[in-house]
Order: sequence, then C-alpha cells, then structure tokens
Amino acid sequence: MACLMALFGSMTVYRLFFHKLSGFPGPKLAAVTKLWHVWKIRKSTNYLLLQELNGEYGDIIRTGPNELTLVGPSAFNLLDGWGNTTTRDIWYDLLRPRYSAVFCRDKKLHKEGRKAWVNSMTGKAMNAFYPRVAALSHSLSSCIRSHGTRPVDVDDVMSWFSFDVMGDVLFGEDFNLLSSQTMDPAIKHRDGALALVGPISDAIWLAHLAFLLVPFYSPVQDWLGMVKFCEDRLAARIQRGENEKKPDMAQYFLNEHQSLEGSMSLRDRDLYLTGTAITAVVAGSDTTRAALIATCWFLARYPEHANKIRAETRDVDGDDFATLASLPHLNSFINETLRLMPPAGMTGTARITGPQGMQFENTYIPPFTKVTAPRYGIMRLKMLTLCRAVESAFPRPDEFIPERWYSQPELVLDRRAFTPFSVGPRQCTGKTLAYAELRHVATLLLRHYDIEFADDYDPDTMWRDMKDQVTAQPGKVMCVFKPREQ
Repeated sequence: MACLMALFGSMTVYRLFFHKLSGFPGPKLAAVTKLWHVWKIRKSTNYLLLQELNGEYGDIIRTGPNELTLVGPSAFNLLDGWGNTTTRDIWYDLLRPRYSAVFCRDKKLHKEGRKAWVNSMTGKAMNAFYPRVAALSHSLSSCIRSHGTRPVDVDDVMSWFSFDVMGDVLFGEDFNLLSSQTMDPAIKHRDGALALVGPISDAIWLAHLAFLLVPFYSPVQDWLGMVKFCEDRLAARIQRGENEKKPDMAQYFLNEHQSLEGSMSLRDRDLYLTGTAITAVVAGSDTTRAALIATCWFLARYPEHANKIRAETRDVDGDDFATLASLPHLNSFINETLRLMPPAGMTGTARITGPQGMQFENTYIPPFTKVTAPRYGIMRLKMLTLCRAVESAFPRPDEFIPERWYSQPELVLDRRAFTPFSVGPRQCTGKTLAYAELRHVATLLLRHYDIEFADDYDPDTMWRDMKDQVTAQPGKVMCVFKPREQ
C-alpha cells in the first residue's frame, strides 16, 4: 500500500508541477487524472462541460494529464485541415480488431482507404441514390400523414427514415421501417452502444476493458449486437451479389476488399471490410437522424423561416436535388441548424500533435500532446473579456439567424469556425448526401404540412435532454403535422 501511495503521489506532483502542460490553465483534478473528466461527463454532457470550462479558463484548457482542449476558429484547420501535422488518438482503435479508413490511426491507410468512400459518393453514384432518397422521403411523409393530427414522435420517424436510407444506399436493402412503423432492434443496439462509449470517449481504454471483463453488461451486449447486425447485413449483401440496376456503397467496399488481396491477409481484409460496414452504418444513420430531428424542431420553433422556405420552393420541383442545392434560404436554414446542433463530434475528436508541436493563437502546444476542438462550443463562440481580443466568430451566436449565411454576412466573422462535417482530408465523405437528405425532407414536409409543437410538449426538452455520445442525441421532440391544402 505504501508503494502505491508513493507511486500515485509522485505522479500527482509531476503532473501538477513538472509536466510539459503544467503551465496551462484548467481544473487541477483534470491535470491529475482523466477519470475526473469521465466522472464529470458521466451523463453524456461533455459539450456543456467544455463550454463551461471555456468561459472559466479561456481558449486553451488542460482537460487531462496530457490533453488540451482548443477553443478557437483556427483549431479545426490545425487539427484536420490540409497539411496538418497531427495524428489520430488511440480513440480510433475503438473497433479493434476490426478497423476502417475512418477508424484507424495509420495516415497511409486512411488516405488510401478514403478512395472507396469518395468513389461511392461521386456524381454518378449520387445520381443513382437521389431518386431512392426521394422515394423514402415520400414514404416518410406518408408515415407522418398516417398519424393524422395526433402528435408525432419525431425521434422515432426520423430514426426509421435515416435507417431505411442507410440500408438502401449502403446495402441496396430498404429495411421497410417507415412502412411497418417499427423500431429495428439494430437501432436500439446502436443507441445503446453509443451510450456506452459517449461518456468514456476521452478514456477509451475503459470501453476495451468493459468488452474484455464484462461482456454480459447490457451496453456491451448492445455493442456486440450492433456489430453482429452489421456483419449479418454485409454477409446478406455478399450473398445477393451486385445489382447493376440498384448500385450501392457496399460494392465499392467489396471491390476494395478484392483489390487488397495481394497486400493483406484474408483475415485482415475481412476485419477491414466489417469495420468499414460498422462505420458506414453508424455514420450513415445516426448523424442524419439527429440533424433531421433538429430541423423539425427549428421549423416548428420558427414558422417565419418555414414560410420563407415554402415561398422559395413554391415553383420548384421538390425532387430536383440540384435546384434545391441552389436555394439560399433553404440551405442557410440547414447551415444554421447544423451550426447550433452539430450532429457529429460535438466535442471534437482527439488528435496528437507532431514532433514539432503546434502553434495555436500565439501559444505553442508541445509535441505529442492530445488536443481536441469542441465543435459545439466553437460554433457558438462568445466574446471572452480576458483572453480573446476579437469578437466571436458568430455575433449573436446563440440566436437562430439563417440570414447570416447569405443576406447578413456581417454575422459570420470567421467561417473557419463552421465545420459540421470537419475539414480537409478528414472531411466526412457523406456530406453531399447528408445535405441532400436534409434539403429534400425539409422541402417535402413544409409543402405538405404546417409543423407545430404538440400542445403538452416543452420545446426545451430537446436541449435539456441532449446527450453527447459520439454523435448528438437530441432529447425528445413531439410535433403535430397539420396537412396543408395543395
């Protein structure tokens, strides 16, 4: 016992007074152990904690023994932009022994592996996907119409829609959740798995420990259930074979699997393929679901913007994705939604500085330091009196003002702060498809319905119950969709 006390005592003294980060401000207990941070965010509210710490300690906060959180518009480009010198943190080993171009720490593998993702989202591929997304959007409208004037649980219907779209685009297989109005067990497994990982994202070794020691624990079972679902769907897709009339993303990943035959063992290629499928399932369903829930919330909260979109789209073919992409208020509404509620990486993803360190806003960050940039906080930057000499990136940052993106550019002082899909070589390859879904669903629903909050629903619920669990998990949203005369 004495030896352990001496060991932990010396570690504490070193981390507080002699560590390379000892001069950076932050909570003292955070400097001693990362478990302090895990405990503080045990209810999955890391985005709120980091915003609070930003107000107390400034733009550079020591949030772990060897970790700094950077809050400033330039942070995203430094961590992920072209020419960045950072590498990915151990968090990206989460899927081990499976892995993917997204969930890996090898720069070369990431660069080469992204090609299949990029190719699966080219103009040719998207032209094949758009009509199928449109058909599912109309199924979503029919599903909502079946509720009549009864309140609709927006979380449920958007979960069904996003999962159906993911299945169709990724595997060429519509899961028919909208038509059956049932929650697939895979969705519950996904949500349970993310709930496990969310609070311990900054100490991911705890997740690996749970996988090893308590496989019977319910959230671990959810993780294993999600993995099995992805593997089963992939196996079914392989058995069906390619359908040239209904192309899907899986074919690009299967082609990649074949092309790696000479450079990887079969086992490694199989682990890589299943890791890719898991990544695509979560990224392709959960982030869009969160963004669509927020879209409905903002449409109900701000009917004046809903009316502007209706006027803008009145004489437009709602299934013309190219035209929808050119409409200023519609697109600005979506940008403002994503700014206030980024669906992925609300508190950033961890990077490690290179051997030369990094310069952030006139401050030198030492080499081999874990750094994060909280997307939620940076896209809501407020002026700080002690350490920031300029105004926030977005004046009136907590207000919903779509016009800032086209007719009031003075309300965007630093566009670098807006990165809902990251930037540079690490930017989300599904960005184009996500925007297309959001535009089409918003246009279609506004064309057919007046969207209002349910009478007994508290609009603050979405924000009050928001969880930061790798992806954003909005609180419940209950709306009434009143049919409009066509």
